[in-house]
Amino acid sequence: MRRLFAAVLLLIAIQGCTKKDDAANLVPPGSGAAPVAADALAQRRYLAIQNSISVEVDERKVASLYEAGQQACRDASVDECLVLESRISTGPLTTASLKFRAKPSGIRKLLAAFSANGTIKSQATTAEDLSAPIADTAKKLAMLGDYRSKLEGLLARASTDVDALIKVNRELAQVQSELESTTGTQSNLMRRVDTEILVVSIASLDGQSSWKLVTSAFSEFGANLARGTSSAITGLAYLVPWSLALVLFAWAGRKLWRMQRRTNRDA
Repeated sequence: MRRLFAAVLLLIAIQGCTKKDDAANLVPPGSGAAPVAADALAQRRYLAIQNSISVEVDERKVASLYEAGQQACRDASVDECLVLESRISTGPLTTASLKFRAKPSGIRKLLAAFSANGTIKSQATTAEDLSAPIADTAKKLAMLGDYRSKLEGLLARASTDVDALIKVNRELAQVQSELESTTGTQSNLMRRVDTEILVVSIASLDGQSSWKLVTSAFSEFGANLARGTSSAITGLAYLVPWSLALVLFAWAGRKLWRMQRRTNRDA
């Protein structure tokens, strides 16, 4: 059994550097992750795409376009469209923002919907290269799968030794936990590659927005005047006692100065 324990320790020691060079895929069977071929990793760049657009519409249509964008995403469920964020403000200026995740075909549908119902004022696309982290996680999955297979072989050989079974099972549990965690990481990375992000900012037309600011200022003139008057009265209330204190201080100082001059003159 010493040989068995030595083999277990050796496997633990080489866990960080074992590679499965002859694997057709870099994901072990049964890990739950989609296989990523080694040739594909060498030939393809894995990019996470994010699109941003700014849409202008009539002031009265901001809210309706905001709702229409969310409905367009629900209609594109076949493209795995999800609304990640949604915000609307109905203050002096009505604005809204939306953030979607969908397959590229779904993003194109959303862009078409916003373009048909408003004016796209600006558009931008950024890409983040995830090739390196995807390759790293795929290699780690292959390594862990190979290590798990070797532990399972040891488990069969140690079936009659209780201590060996405990040690091998403990190591298998740890490897399985790492496999599940790494599989989740790879799934998230691949989802970012297979789908795209669309960030939409919705605002009213510049001319209407400017005039609304002016009319809003006029409509709030009375309230602002009242607040300003109230602030001035409050400030005056604080200023009066300080002013009296300064006057008394100046009077006392002047009197002392005169007394000092008189004393100097008499001397």
